[in-house]
Amino acid sequence: MEQVGWIWAAALLACFAVLTLCEVAAPRVERGSDGASDARLVTNFALGIVTIGIASVLPLSTLAAAVFAQKLGIGLGPLVALPWIAAFALLLTARSFTTYWVHRFSHAIPWIWRIHRVHHADAAVDVSTAVRNHPLELLIIAPVAAATVVVIGPPITAVLAVDTLLFALALWQHADIALPPWIERMMDGLVITPGFHRAHHAPDRAAHDRNYGDLVPLWDRLFGTLAPPADRTAPVGLDRAHPDRLLQQLIDPVRR
Repeated sequence: MEQVGWIWAAALLACFAVLTLCEVAAPRVERGSDGASDARLVTNFALGIVTIGIASVLPLSTLAAAVFAQKLGIGLGPLVALPWIAAFALLLTARSFTTYWVHRFSHAIPWIWRIHRVHHADAAVDVSTAVRNHPLELLIIAPVAAATVVVIGPPITAVLAVDTLLFALALWQHADIALPPWIERMMDGLVITPGFHRAHHAPDRAAHDRNYGDLVPLWDRLFGTLAPPADRTAPVGLDRAHPDRLLQQLIDPVRR
C-alpha cells in the first residue's frame, strides 16, 4: 500500500509539472498585467497544504471509508461481487454525481458559499487554483465522499484510482492553457475542459452559477446549468478584499 501511495504522489506531481510547463510555454498575459500578484501562489499552495494535511488524517477520508466497508463487508461491491473495473466505474460515476450537487449547493446555500468563495476569490485561474480551498470545505465534502464509498463498497485500490483521477482532472480544468477551438469543441462533449471551467470562475454571479461538473458536462446538461466555455482572456475572480493574503482568506468566511 505504501508503494501505491508513492506511485499516486508521483503521478500527481508529474501531472502538475506538465500542466505548469504548458502554462509557462504559452502565457495568457504578461505577468502582473491581469491584476494578479505572485503572492496569490503562496496563498493558494498554503491553503492546499493545510487542506490536504487535514484531509489525510480525517476518519472520514475516502480510504478510511473503504477500509471500513471492506472490514464489515458492506456496500454494493461485496454484495454482488463487482469486478474491479465495474467498482471503479461505478464509484467514479457516483463521485462525479454527488460532487456536482455538493458544488451546486456550495453556491446556493449562503453559509457554504461564504466558505467556497475563497476558491473563487483568486484573481487568476491556473493549476494552483485547483488546491486553493478553505479547510472548512472538508466539513461538507469529506462526509459525502466517504458515504459514497461506503455505499459502493469498492476495493481500496479503486478508491485510490478514482481519487487520483479526480484530482488530476481538477488540475487540468484549472490549467491556464488554450486549446485549439476544434479540440475544445470535440472535448466539451466528453470531459470538462479548462475553457468550460474558466466560465465557472467568472466574476458575475449569474455566470459562475454554471458549469459545476468536475468530470463530464453530463450533469450540467441534465440539470440545466450548462454554459459555453469562456475565452482564455475572460475576467475571473470575485471582488474580495486581499485575495492574495493567506490569513485574510482563512478568516474570510466569518467576515461580512
